[in-house]
This record gives sequence, C-alpha cells and structure tokens, in this order.
Amino acid sequence: MKMDSIIDFSGFIIVKSFSVSLRFVPLRLALWMARRMGDTVYFFNIKRRMIAYANLKAAFPEKSCRELKRINKAHFENLGMNVIELLKLPFMAKDYLERHVKLENADTIKSGLEKGKGVIVLTAHFGNWEIASLAASLNGYTMSVFAREQKYERLNNLLNEFRQSTGCRVIAKGFSVKDIIKTLHSNGIVAMLSDQDAGANGVFVDFFNRPASNAQGIIAFSAKTGAVILPSFITRVGIDKHIARAGEPLELVNTGDREKDVKVNLQRIASILEDQVRKFPEQWLWAHKRWKTTPQRNVLVLTDGKAGHLNQAMGVAEMIGDALGSRFEARGIKEKTIVKVHTAEIKFKNRFTKMLLNLTSIFASRRCQGCLRCVKFCLARESFENVKNKYADIIISCGASIIAPNIFLKYENNAKNVVIMKPGPGQGKKIDLIILARHDADSNIKYNMLITEGAPNRITECAVKEAEGKLGRIKGDRGGIGVLIGGNAKGFELKKEDVEKVIGGVIKICEEKDLDIFISTSRRTSSKIDVLLKQKLNNNKRCKLLIIANEKNIEGAVAGIFGLSDIIVTSPESMSMISEAASSGKNVIVFGEKLKVKGEKGKYIKMVLNLENQGYIQTAAPDEIYNKVKEILETRPEIKRLDDREKIAQRLESIV
Repeated sequence: MKMDSIIDFSGFIIVKSFSVSLRFVPLRLALWMARRMGDTVYFFNIKRRMIAYANLKAAFPEKSCRELKRINKAHFENLGMNVIELLKLPFMAKDYLERHVKLENADTIKSGLEKGKGVIVLTAHFGNWEIASLAASLNGYTMSVFAREQKYERLNNLLNEFRQSTGCRVIAKGFSVKDIIKTLHSNGIVAMLSDQDAGANGVFVDFFNRPASNAQGIIAFSAKTGAVILPSFITRVGIDKHIARAGEPLELVNTGDREKDVKVNLQRIASILEDQVRKFPEQWLWAHKRWKTTPQRNVLVLTDGKAGHLNQAMGVAEMIGDALGSRFEARGIKEKTIVKVHTAEIKFKNRFTKMLLNLTSIFASRRCQGCLRCVKFCLARESFENVKNKYADIIISCGASIIAPNIFLKYENNAKNVVIMKPGPGQGKKIDLIILARHDADSNIKYNMLITEGAPNRITECAVKEAEGKLGRIKGDRGGIGVLIGGNAKGFELKKEDVEKVIGGVIKICEEKDLDIFISTSRRTSSKIDVLLKQKLNNNKRCKLLIIANEKNIEGAVAGIFGLSDIIVTSPESMSMISEAASSGKNVIVFGEKLKVKGEKGKYIKMVLNLENQGYIQTAAPDEIYNKVKEILETRPEIKRLDDREKIAQRLESIV
C-alpha cells in the first residue's frame, strides 16, 4: 500500500471518529476545545503563523506588534472553531441551527433569482465560510459551492459530505466551468471565493496597498450568463453565532473595453473584501499566500550612516527590479514590477547594546517574529521607531555593525535578507545572500555567498548620462580629469602632501593638454585637505567643479563627474569609491604610496591590486600622476568596465 493511501485511510478514520465523538460534546465546550486547538496550531505551525503575521503587518502598518500578534492568534482560533463546527453540523438539530445562524438581507437573493439568470454569491475565506450555505438552506435556498479537490480521495469525499450536510451542492474541480454555467442557466445559486492568488493567469488589482493576482472567473461567468453578483459574507458574532448577510447586487462596469472593464470590476470586488476584512480582521484567512504572485517588493535598506555602505546597499536594492522582472518574464507574467525602497539608519544606544544585539542575533529564529523587545532595548529610540512598523519583503544592509538588526528584522517580516559584508560567527546561516568582494572572501565559500570583483554600486551607463546631463552646464568642449578625494579610514591616513602632489600633477597635465578639472571630496576628507584644495583650485580657470562635501554636497555629483571626465583619479582607501570609478567606463587611476598587502589596510590594497591585475584600474604613486595621465592620454588603452550587476541580479532572482 502506498504511503498516500495509508495517510488517506488513516486520516479518514481519525476525522470520521472525531466527528462522531463531537456529537456528545456541547457546542460551547466543543468551541472552547476548538480555540485551544487553534492555539496549538498557532504555536507549532511556525511557517503558517509567520505568513499570517507578515501579511497582517503589511496590511496594518499602523498597528503594534502586540496587536498584530493578538489578531493572528485570534485568527487561528477562528479557524479551529470553523473546523469543529463543520464536523459537528451533521448532528445538530435544525431548530438549534436556526438560533445560531441567521441570514440578513435575503430579499436580494430573491430579487436576483426573479431575473431568471442565476445568482453568484461572491464571498471569501471569511468567518466560517464553510457553513455560509447553511444560512441559505435554512431560508429555502440551495447553494452550489465551487470546491477545490483535495489530494486524498477519502478525506476529500468526507469533507464534501460535511459540506453537503449544510444543505449545499458541491461542484468539484475538473467539471467546474461546465457545471457552474449549467447551474446559472438553471437559475441556481453559485458561491465563489474571490480571495485566492490566481498566479500568472490572474489580473492584478490593489488589495491592502499591494497588487494581488485575482481570477476573473466571477466576472466572466456573470458576463456569459447574465447572473447577478451578490458580495456576501458570513460573520461570527461572539463565539457560537453567525450572521450571513447577502449584499447588494454588484453592477458591472461595461464600457466595451473588456480588459479595462475586467480590471475595474475586480478592483471593486477587492475593495469590498478589504472593507470587510478591516472591520473584522480576526475572521479572514491570513495564513495563506494571498500575495504570492504580487509584482511588488518592499525593500528595507539599513544604513550605518556611512555613505559608501549605503551606496552599496542601494545598488543591490536597485538590482531587485531587474531580478524580479526576469523572474516574471520566465513565468509569462507581463505585469510591470514595482520595487519600493525605504531606508532606515541604525543607531545603537551605546557600545554595550551593539555588542549585546550582535551576540543575541546568533540565537535569533523564526520564533522572534512579533517580539522586538531585544531590538527595542538595543537601538536608539528614533532608530527603533523607524523600523518597528516597516514591512519588508527583503532586508538589505552593508556593514558589520548592522548585520544583527538585519537578522532580527528578517524574522519579524518573514522576509529574505541580503548582507554585503562578511558576517560574524553564527550569523551566516541566518542570511539568505551574502555578497562579498573577492578580497574579503576566503577559501570557505558557502552556498549562500556570492563573490564579486568589486563592491556593489549604483553606477550604470544610464545613471552616468543622467547625472552628466544635470551637470552639463559646466561642460566645455574640452575633455577633463575627474578627481575623487576620500579621507582617513581604519588603518589608513590620507596625507595632505600626497594630495598636494596629485593635484599638482593634474593641474600640470590639464594645462598642457587643455583639459578641465572636476573634483569632489567626501565627508571623511580632513579640513586641512579641504583648505588645500580651495587654495589650489578656487581661482583656477581649469577647475570647472569643486565640491567640498563637508560644506555642500550635490546629489549625483560623482556620477556626473564620471560622465564629464576622460580619466578618473581616486584615493585608495574606499572600496566603494574605487568600485564606482571602475564601473564608470572610464580609465581609472588609484593613487597611493607603494601598495603592499600588509597590516590593517591589507584587505583594501588587496582589492586594488586585484582590480589592477584584471585590467579594471591602474595605480600610481602621488608624484607619478602626471606621467600616468599623460601615458593614458597618448596611448588610449582599451577600457575594461567593472560590472557585477548581472551576476548579482541572477542570484537575487532566487530570493525575490
């Protein structure tokens, strides 16, 4: 005997026996047992609990974690009561049921049937939808329900027996279209659920501020048969009473543009359901993947306040659109993808709480969902307020200090997460994708690691052209040299005398070759270097752009400089800045003292040498800048553009 047959037979015996035993249990006691059963499922079925909580958080960003957990638990208790009521129904007397199940606004059903073209009762997984047909049968109406076939035959037949005991007729999947049309042509009543994900073949409409795939069958059946659509829901009142209310007829929009009309009508249906769910959130089925096929992804980018780290994280966030588009194209979905990116700066109360959160992240798990007390204790108040209610499908961060918050927020949102940094001990398995530049990687490469040549960044041909256009008023007919000056970093000091040599060499070659100069500093640049640059360049006619970041910054200035320049000269301490330059499609020179892989700055120099060996950049000592620029201008070597975007986007496809 096959395992499926054993499960089917055993399940049939257990469910049937349990149903019979319920005959002797008073309803209120049985429902108390049902709520405890729901609590048990809530506690042990972590996967469904996480799906439900994440859906609730996305739908109700204004509600606290405590309130969302309360709704989630009550929703599981409602499901437990639904099951027990369905199993107990065959043994309940009609007069008892009449006291517990009421139908309101029944005249709309009568009026719909008087038109002679059938009635479609539009409902959802709301209240106890399985016994909604009982309200109709108690009032003399026979309702046909569209039921999905279950995997196990005996259990499926038993479930349909319970459904039919409520006075309904089951339309089994497989012959559903034919039977539904036949029923409507016979002026019958068909109940159809409208809140399931319809996959690639669905029509996308807004539901709780996210696009959701909807089947258009209800609209098609009504258009084909002329059947009246009645949006109707059954609501649990208290513990053991139900009120089913037949809604007013839904007048379909018909402008002659079928595609547009279907979308408008499905949006109206989704809005009706959303209004109902907002009134009684505990009674909807949150634990199913209603937004499984949504073309929208909400991305939360965590930043440690370092511009380079933020640029890397934002670069990856911008690639999610490409990854999602490729995935949708492979599935034949033509809907336009939407990526909503939010940023939040992470600040800790002090060094101790930073260490504490880093340590506790090792023990973080799915059970942390809905419990952010540790994060609240460790983060500064403003930081916590910025992240506690933000729903995200994907969490991205760059920087060792914010890996721990990334992990906790991943579990809080039932999200995927990306870290651009080597994680600490015990953290690696809690990250879905780790992006490491080659100089940071060792021989111990894990399945969730992606090795790139440089740091992720936002520099593309399109971004460079757009930024250049914004700075176009300063561009002359001549070519130019772009200079990016950083500052001190861990294990590295940018010396004033080195910068002075570089600027001297740039000015000299620009005078000889009739070139313009475009310069930008960073917030890390020391004040003495800022003063030096202003002294050297403020009155220099060759200098068309001098940005002192500590005084005033220009958004997109670096990308604009890439567009305006023929050659880029950059200081050596910033992995992010060098990667941006190497991605610009221009010749790049990294200046610095004799580059050796040793000490604290070893890993940065290793990156520079790796990029040089692969032909993405060239290096030169500060006093050699003049000769190096002159050599490039005279020989015009082939440019090799650094581009890890396609590689990153391909890996992102697996998590979007």
